[in-house]
Amino acid sequence: MKAAWKAALPLLAALAGFAAPTHAQPLYKEAPVLAERVARGELPSVAQRLPRTPLLLQPLEEIGRYGGTWGMGMIGNGDGLMLYRTVDYEQLVRWDPQWRRVVPNLAQSFEVSADAREFTFRLRPGLRWSDGEPFTADDIMFWYEDVLLNPDIAPRHTRWMMTGGQVGRVTALGPEVVKFTFAAPNSLFLQRLASAADTKGPADFPKHVLSRYHPRYNPDGIQQEIDKAGVKDAAELFRLKSRINHYTSSPDTLLRRPAGAPKPGEAPVKAEAVPTLSAWVLDRMEPGDPPRYVFTRNPYYWKIDPAGQQLPYIDALSVYRVESADELKRLAEAGQVDMQARHVGTTLSPDSMAALQAKGFRSFGTLSSESNTLVLGFNLTHADPAKRALFNTKDFRIALSEAIDRKALVAEMFGQGEPYQAAPRPESRYFHERLARQYTTYDPAAANARLDAAGLDKRGPDGIRLRPDGQPVRFDILVRRDRGHYVRAITRIAEYWRAVGVDAQVQALDRGIINAVRDRVDFDMTTAAPDGGIDPVNEPFLFMALTDDSIFGLGWVHWIEERGDAIAERPPQSVLDQLQLYDRIRETSDPDAQARLMRGILDIAADQFFTIGVSLPPPGFGIVRADMRNIPPFMVDAWSYPTPGPTNPPQYFFVTAR
Repeated sequence: MKAAWKAALPLLAALAGFAAPTHAQPLYKEAPVLAERVARGELPSVAQRLPRTPLLLQPLEEIGRYGGTWGMGMIGNGDGLMLYRTVDYEQLVRWDPQWRRVVPNLAQSFEVSADAREFTFRLRPGLRWSDGEPFTADDIMFWYEDVLLNPDIAPRHTRWMMTGGQVGRVTALGPEVVKFTFAAPNSLFLQRLASAADTKGPADFPKHVLSRYHPRYNPDGIQQEIDKAGVKDAAELFRLKSRINHYTSSPDTLLRRPAGAPKPGEAPVKAEAVPTLSAWVLDRMEPGDPPRYVFTRNPYYWKIDPAGQQLPYIDALSVYRVESADELKRLAEAGQVDMQARHVGTTLSPDSMAALQAKGFRSFGTLSSESNTLVLGFNLTHADPAKRALFNTKDFRIALSEAIDRKALVAEMFGQGEPYQAAPRPESRYFHERLARQYTTYDPAAANARLDAAGLDKRGPDGIRLRPDGQPVRFDILVRRDRGHYVRAITRIAEYWRAVGVDAQVQALDRGIINAVRDRVDFDMTTAAPDGGIDPVNEPFLFMALTDDSIFGLGWVHWIEERGDAIAERPPQSVLDQLQLYDRIRETSDPDAQARLMRGILDIAADQFFTIGVSLPPPGFGIVRADMRNIPPFMVDAWSYPTPGPTNPPQYFFVTAR
């Protein structure tokens, strides 16, 4: 017997009056730029473009008006998650704005079996891609059969699609109904589906376009497509044309054509015409200093406001591409960023904010879901036996933690925040006192004593300690160069470590280079994504080896995910114990039971001390132009709640169109 989660009935009832258009009065309204296209015969009427049951969005403050261009800025080639969080957050389900529950989105409703093994989704009838072609269960099956299960295109299965070591099964029960079935209970499936993921998911692959780039569907023409794109094989071709990874943001990737970025004075470069279900569609990249990506409205977007106006309100997005946080700061200070939270809180100074307020901007508050301002992790599965032995010496890691003057570092680099390890925040129900506070007291004498006791009591003529093999205690720290505040903070940390005889060299590199090095597990130490401060159940990778974000134990991750390569190695028993606890979390939907099991995982993390943190992130902020409306005064800034996506950017609007 099934326990049904019917999550759209009130909404459908509210839409009952929108079911049958009449000739006496237009049922729906649309943006003037689209009405002009209808008048020219370029588009069907808005009533024909919308699904039979469009999703009704209730504006936060007021019903908006059409028009304007929303400016924002992204940094470098690895900032594509900003676009996902702002533009492309359109899954089968989504988080509600308050981050309390999962609600329908592309799916009109969903049902979950009592044992959390079966999840059935009913799509909105009449949904269309941005080119007007229907979105159906066939597109989801294309993702499942031809992307997820294709080892050349997706060599690693998405973890939230796996239980009991098996990939879940997806079946189409009709053109608008799909069912996901798992071998074991998967109580976190809906939350993961509603959250963010580096790799695109079930609703991101339009079969009618992308099948052209798949050898199964185009065996005779695939080589011609490979040659035309200038890529090495069919797998690389499909990854390029599908833009399968959210995080990449190079011009080649976003435009889906490896032609290079336009330079000042060159003509705009059109994006490959691959349709989407999002409110805005990437149209082109325009040259300039800085260049910018231009997104235009999706004429088939499937959400409306209570007045029957098709969303979005804003006509276009102008996303400037800069190379550094300093460039983004200059862009914001020039008034070219209309609304943004990502990067802003760590970029703008109080003086910058005062100047922006004088130009007609205001701020809104954010609470980071991140567990720490900066997390560093050694590669505990290092290929070099001597470095592996050193990094796996727990007292070595503890000594380096005790050698950091966190209070001085916070005052110098972050302004505010208490000393803190990588641990759930005090605001989280999963707060763990020991994990959060241990080894955060500045005590260089204790650090020196620990290092001496660990067999590192001899030093070279430069004062650097020597390993038992006579080599200096020296390692590299890889850090993204676009994170200027990270580079500065880690440089200062390296000075603290040199004071106790440890030589750490800071290497500031492009994010893409660091990702490649991490894929090879060929590094000494690097920064870790500091998520998991609010919701460690869905973001546990700082506290246990589970995903590619578990930078301290990537060799273990390769073994856990059965990748079958030379990097993979069996984890120690403590890590296996954590995995067993996490499997039990996924098998129960009882929040209290999940909390108890998560406590066990955090207990082990505290015992093992995998990573070194600096401080608890202070409250943050974003900026917004004063005449931009329907922006919440406060947002949780999170990855699993991909800010600002759940606050419904299509209902943002300008009082005075820009």
